[in-house]
Amino acid sequence: MASSDPVLCSVKVVDPVDMEEVNEIDVDATVEQLKSNDSSITHCIFNNVPLDREIVDSITSAMMRNTSVKKLEMCNCGIIDDSIEGFITLLKSNSTLESLSLETNKISGKFLKQLVLGLETNETLKELRIANQYFTTGVGDEMAISKALEKNHSLVKFSLNWKNGGSRNTADRWIMRNNDIARKKRQGLL
Repeated sequence: MASSDPVLCSVKVVDPVDMEEVNEIDVDATVEQLKSNDSSITHCIFNNVPLDREIVDSITSAMMRNTSVKKLEMCNCGIIDDSIEGFITLLKSNSTLESLSLETNKISGKFLKQLVLGLETNETLKELRIANQYFTTGVGDEMAISKALEKNHSLVKFSLNWKNGGSRNTADRWIMRNNDIARKKRQGLL
């Protein structure tokens, strides 16, 4: 009988409170499992593992065709702007991923905006965490992010360190709308 518990592809789950602890994941083996679409992996945790651009690109490329991973965590991995195009393409092409966490990296507001704009056609991602970046977001980027969230109807959890209260309120309104839609779907009202 198959277990309903997800299989983690990390040897050790890192407590988010201790961001100095190193994740003992075998990155190369996990990337190969992602490429081969290993159905036993539903949750990948790369948190606290310094990843160079080539590895990040390999992960995003493998995830574009992956049909089993529902949750991808890449917090505090040193991800920079140059790697965001792969995540944008991933969000446009993957119809399985439900949660993406890119918190505590080095992604600028301009590229966070592009990432959120990539959600316009995504109907499966329910959670996006992009808070606590090394670079702060500008008011213009925050306004564009909150406006882009209007076009997405699946995201029910979203984290970003907002500086602009108006943008935060607008984003909250769209996330609440999406939560209402999700609730009505669960109740069979839609």
